[in-house]
Amino acid sequence: MVRVEEILDLDRISAVQSRIIWIARVSWAFVAMEIILISFTLPLFTRILGLNEIQKGLLASAVLIGDVIGAALFGRISDIIGRRPVFQLSLLWYSIFTALTALSTGFYDLLAYRLLAGVGLGGMLVVDPALLSEFLPPRRRGMLMVSLDLFWPVGSLVALGLAYVFLELGGGSWRLLFLAAAFPALTISLFRLYVPESPYYLAKKGDLARASEVLRRLTGRDVRPESIEFAIEERGSYEELFTKYRGRAIAMLFAWASLNYTYYGLFLWLPEVLGVAKLYGNIWLYLALAFILQIPGYVSAMILVERWGRKKTLVLYLLMSGITGIVMAIATGDALIFTLALLMVSFFNLGAWGSVYPFTSELFPTKLRGKAFGLAEGFGKIIAVLGPIIFGALFQITGSVETPLLATMIIAIIGSVAVQILAPETKGMIFD
Repeated sequence: MVRVEEILDLDRISAVQSRIIWIARVSWAFVAMEIILISFTLPLFTRILGLNEIQKGLLASAVLIGDVIGAALFGRISDIIGRRPVFQLSLLWYSIFTALTALSTGFYDLLAYRLLAGVGLGGMLVVDPALLSEFLPPRRRGMLMVSLDLFWPVGSLVALGLAYVFLELGGGSWRLLFLAAAFPALTISLFRLYVPESPYYLAKKGDLARASEVLRRLTGRDVRPESIEFAIEERGSYEELFTKYRGRAIAMLFAWASLNYTYYGLFLWLPEVLGVAKLYGNIWLYLALAFILQIPGYVSAMILVERWGRKKTLVLYLLMSGITGIVMAIATGDALIFTLALLMVSFFNLGAWGSVYPFTSELFPTKLRGKAFGLAEGFGKIIAVLGPIIFGALFQITGSVETPLLATMIIAIIGSVAVQILAPETKGMIFD
């Protein structure tokens, strides 16, 4: 008898696995594209619909609210009917409601379509990584999963390109923008039909014939149904998480909350912030540079977590994103300092994302790791919803973009300090 992960434990990535990885990466870029897309339309919707700052904050957070609902809904459904059906449905769902956004006539239906599109994205956020991880060799799974987030800034750049074409060159053609954003997602949904059901899920359900067929396709090995063994993993409890590992759990929540709050609070308001700052030239160039700098920020963190340490890298990048963000808030009247600070915020914020995954995975033993990640993702997304809303409320109350920007970036510093005080360094730590 042999376990599923032992069958998948190859020294190489097969051609089938490679195709699935690339399908997941492109899909992940579309998640980022969809979330960030609304930020480019907020100035236009302000003029067309007469939105106030609180309404703009709600509109920016609508997709994130849908994310929370979709993650809970589709995560549960995927445990009942399988990963693959939800993998197909979630992208199709978000594509349809993204296209329907083009039919909006006012604030409330626009808000509803964005929230419903977010439900599909929530399904993708929870099911795509879970399904991908269940196709990969265990010894290479960690790095390949972390590399998925490299395609997040790629998706942001795609959103920026579409927005520039339809809003800047197209004279504010926001309806065409949302139709165009839905089309490539619909196209990739056809490629997602290539992805099979998870062999883990099939083995757990007792469908060993289909599990062996998927494993043969993934690995090229001759896998017989009767040879597959599925071991039921020991499951930990939330009580154990917050008793035996209380300090680490709190540090984890601070890290994920501060990252989600600062990323979504800042970047979903970034076009508005750039519109207030006294900059030279076109703000589209500044946006492009900010998103481009996210890529080396992420890569640098992936290198440092191995060479320097998980905790040290996360603390440094969170702290620097907060400090440079505060400089950015103070320097809205100085184009050069503001621009340099903006680029550093982008670099360090995405770098912090690159270090939080290996940091979190090594804080807890195997039986608690799944619960810890689920809690971190869920709590983080709830906090993410608050970022754009609170930013808009502070903007409305103070009439100044500097105040919400300062408040947002201070959260990153608080997260950095909490991790430094409460969490151990996990590099080289051995768990059962």
